[in-house]
Formats: sequence, C-alpha cells, structure tokens
Amino acid sequence: MRKVELWQSSDYRWRELFEGADVMSEGATRDEPDGQTYYGSTSILLPFSSRGGLIPDDQGEQVVRLVARDPHARLRATRIARLEAQVRSAAPIGRVRAELGAALVPSGVQVSVEVEARVHRELAEQPQGPRKASGPAAKAKRGAHA
Repeated sequence: MRKVELWQSSDYRWRELFEGADVMSEGATRDEPDGQTYYGSTSILLPFSSRGGLIPDDQGEQVVRLVARDPHARLRATRIARLEAQVRSAAPIGRVRAELGAALVPSGVQVSVEVEARVHRELAEQPQGPRKASGPAAKAKRGAHA
C-alpha cells in the first residue's frame, strides 16, 4: 500500500512549459528471456526565465512539487519519454513503465523519466501497405480533386 498525493492544474500551462523544454535521452534494447526490452532514461529541463524559459526563477521549488504531483505534468513528461524510447528502439514498443522524478537545478527544473518497454520486433517486420491519409489536410486535398 502507498499513499499518493495528486494536484491538478491547467494543462495549457504545462503544454507551454514542456514545448520549451530541452530533452536528452539515452537507452538501448536488450535481449531478455521473454523477448527484447527497451531500457532508457529521458532528462527534460524546464528552464528558468533567466535562461530563456517560462518558469520564473523564484518559483522553481513550487514547480518541482507540482511536477511530481500533477497528472497533466506527469503525462506530458511520460509521453516525451515514450516518444524518445520509440525512436531509439528501432521497432514498435508496447506499454511503457515509467518512473518520474523532479529536482531543482541551477538552470531550471529537471524532470527525469526512467522507462522500460517491451519491443515488438515482429510488428516491424510485417509488410506495411499504403495508408489512407486522414485529418483536415487530407480531406481538403481530396475535396480539391473532386
């Protein structure tokens, strides 16, 4: 049993902060008895205003506490780490298990995400047929040809 405290704030502000983040990742796929697994780490720096970011320099400690407790912030950080893992795994990955931490550093708030995911190499080996484009741009393009 564990006790978890969650806070919730506006996702719009988190989106702004994470879009301006500096991201660095490392990781690799390892052969395990039950198949390949990706293990990696993603570091996300949310810089202070004095360093070109959006976090006021005097609010770093508050942001560290919020990142650890706000579901929007945790989800944004985990999505960034998942995308980084997908790029590095060279094959589709499954569900990601992630551990997230946040710390105050001289240049801002450092969010660290450790990830682990099963690699599905067999999905990468399946032939990919042509895909029908969707979305507003594709509909507009199809409408222009009609």
